[in-house]
Amino acid sequence: MHAKYVDIDGAAVHYLHTGPTTLPDVPPALDRGALLVLLHAAGSTAGMWRRQLLGLESQHSVVALDLPGHGRSSGIDGPASIEESAAVVQRVLDALRLRPCVLVGRSMGGAIALVLASRAPDRVRGLVLACSAARFTLTDERLDAARDVARGRLPQQFTTDTFSPATGIDVMREAWMEQVKTDPRVRLADLLACRSFDGRTLLPAIRVPTLVVAGADDGITPVALAEELAAGIAGARLEVIAQAGHQAPLEQSERFNELVTGFAERLA
Repeated sequence: MHAKYVDIDGAAVHYLHTGPTTLPDVPPALDRGALLVLLHAAGSTAGMWRRQLLGLESQHSVVALDLPGHGRSSGIDGPASIEESAAVVQRVLDALRLRPCVLVGRSMGGAIALVLASRAPDRVRGLVLACSAARFTLTDERLDAARDVARGRLPQQFTTDTFSPATGIDVMREAWMEQVKTDPRVRLADLLACRSFDGRTLLPAIRVPTLVVAGADDGITPVALAEELAAGIAGARLEVIAQAGHQAPLEQSERFNELVTGFAERLA
């Protein structure tokens, strides 16, 4: 994958992109098909979208970024809130001089997409909200475990609870390899930001075409939360992917890519 950095207020924000690369300080050419900007989940990285970058590049232009403090972006702290993350993403869109795009967000990334679409609807052609919710239901136990990892009281946790029982170990290992690229303290901050987020008042203001994608076996953001999300956005369509959990774009990447491709084609 081609990789670049863009300077945002002195922070180096790393992103992956499709299409031909360019000189380091020149934005890449992203003129093929629809422009898809991929936003990662809590504690995650742009690399979790590798199967989308590879699977969609023949028809569309794709950008996947690491938020500050995540993956290969600079900083020891991530954004403190969903709203702050949305502001960073908007700054990246501006700095790269990107045309109106389809925002594709998983979990926390979906919440970021909601905020950005409500703030700057002229920059957004559509939304794909995967394994996400207008209001996250994170348990005290999950946050306590993340806090203990951040404090060094527990090792990194490589659990299977974000996956479908049908998901193979190779796919899980792929996710875990990306997980270790972000400091546990940043992941904890992301989870706290998700817990404090309430986007329910934003839903009636969303006026762009929206596709909500849920994993049938998602125990983190269950299908019921996806149904609530789709019901609150005028004209939103809900798709449930079988044999997929909270990592649906990775677990069932071909089906997810088909849904994104069909959605983008309907916007053309």
